[in-house]
Amino acid sequence: MTLAEQWNRLATVIKTAVSRADEATRCQAAAAMQLDLAQYGLTTLVDELSAVMDMQGRRRRATVHVLEVAPPRVLGDAIAA
Repeated sequence: MTLAEQWNRLATVIKTAVSRADEATRCQAAAAMQLDLAQYGLTTLVDELSAVMDMQGRRRRATVHVLEVAPPRVLGDAIAA
């Protein structure tokens, strides 16, 4: 193998390694973004559910208000009113 062929082969190996390193960096950035989005979604879900579920001391439970149902009127009382 000539010296020029050796240099060409070496240059090809280096170019391939740099290209793969760039691709690995892009994949890692995309994975980090997906993990951040998943963590945000999970945190939001836990925050929303903690208002109505016991989350073992993380937050106090929400106060649930119940509307009082009035007793039904008797027909005679409705006419008198």
